[in-house]
Amino acid sequence: MTTRAQPVCPLCAGELRLSHREYLGGRRSARVLRCRACGAQVRGEVQDDDTRPRPALPARKRPLPDGGHPDNFVLDPTTAEMLRQALGGEAADPEP
Repeated sequence: MTTRAQPVCPLCAGELRLSHREYLGGRRSARVLRCRACGAQVRGEVQDDDTRPRPALPARKRPLPDGGHPDNFVLDPTTAEMLRQALGGEAADPEP
């Protein structure tokens, strides 16, 4: 098994870890690495976003249940009714 050489900080030779991806516009981005020892940031090579590998889409998407979205059970019925009225929705039928 071969291991990849870990990048090192140009200031202190500490270990560099991925911090985030910086978007540069024009469908280009660069990885930003941060030194674990001194906190310095190093920008990696610029990549064209069209050629960058993308994660696969989720294998399964669940369909909505019959009748649409379920009610939000966090809201009490009074607050839910006030929100429906404020947002211009129809009033809910009172349960028997």
